[in-house]
Amino acid sequence: MTDEQKQPRSAAERQRLYKERQRDAGFRLTALWIHEETEQEGRQAARDGKPLKPQGSKDPISWAIGWLNEKGKQ
Repeated sequence: MTDEQKQPRSAAERQRLYKERQRDAGFRLTALWIHEETEQEGRQAARDGKPLKPQGSKDPISWAIGWLNEKGKQ
């Protein structure tokens, strides 16, 4: 084992390596603002068995994220 392998990596180093692996896999990092109330509406719709139809909500992306997150739990 080399000295580099023996020393634990810092959180910053692990994060950098993770981001590199994700980029290599074709992912892109994007910051996204989520409207919490609309996200909760999407979650509730998923619990109620409603389809993924965020159109007409205050923020369709937030609604869809809530719906998808809730469906992921089920």
